[in-house]
Amino acid sequence: MGLDGFRLRHLKMLVALSEHGKLGVVAEMFGVSQPALSRTLNELEQMSGHQLFERHNRGLIPTLEGEVIVRHAKMLISEAQRAEYEMVVAAAGQGGSVAFGTIMTPAADYVAPALKRIFETHPTIDISISVGSSDVLLEDVLSRRLDFAVCRVPSGMNPLWFDYLPVGQETLRVIVAVDHPLAAKPVVTENDLRHQSWVLQPHGSFLRQVIDDFIRRHGIVPASVVSTSDALLTMLLILQSQRLGIFAEPVVALLERHGLVKALQIEGDISVPGFGLIKLKDRELSASAELLYKVFATTRNP
Repeated sequence: MGLDGFRLRHLKMLVALSEHGKLGVVAEMFGVSQPALSRTLNELEQMSGHQLFERHNRGLIPTLEGEVIVRHAKMLISEAQRAEYEMVVAAAGQGGSVAFGTIMTPAADYVAPALKRIFETHPTIDISISVGSSDVLLEDVLSRRLDFAVCRVPSGMNPLWFDYLPVGQETLRVIVAVDHPLAAKPVVTENDLRHQSWVLQPHGSFLRQVIDDFIRRHGIVPASVVSTSDALLTMLLILQSQRLGIFAEPVVALLERHGLVKALQIEGDISVPGFGLIKLKDRELSASAELLYKVFATTRNP
């Protein structure tokens, strides 16, 4: 018994079954009859030596063993799709593809200079960038949807899974629209911050934990809080709804240069642990991804 008889199509079927949970839906997706798909699933379970799905009236639910094989199936499918794409790119004489992720802070003064360097020498390279929280980005690194990421290792993840190169620190600033009443104050006190309306990062995110700790330590009681991970929506709420927001210092400096916001002068910084260049330990990157990774590794963060 084993997985030697599994084909890529089988892996795609298992992933689809885990996502949709309905034999009929997946059978239609793959152009087979429902009984044929049921037989295939039974054969795969026999080959693996494990029950991969529990059968319920409401559909199929992966067992623990099923969750393991589905997780690895997603990785293999992603790698196969990348290989197919890179073969097409290579045949066309183009520069290959890379997918990486970043938290917002490095995008302003670390990621952009690194991309400028790579495009100077490899103008046809195809780069896909995801911006999000560290936990989401590293889940994509683990599943190989991303080659690497510029972020932190969250407390819930084992740092031994990754290669980590520290590249920068982060300080957060409280900002308001330039026409907000607090923008005219040379120094903003804790009392000024009480009973204001805020727009903050989502609950559960690393930055939100840091911000909530700052708010508690300073006895700040918000009038209301909107939570969102969308940077554009955050900016619109700051500019149009007189809300306070919190961004990293490099991003704030960029926004201030364009006259969009005012950083408040408050007592004490909101400091955050540093971020780094992170990839899955022992993962062999494609030539293009390895090239960009090395550019990031040798790019100085201001």
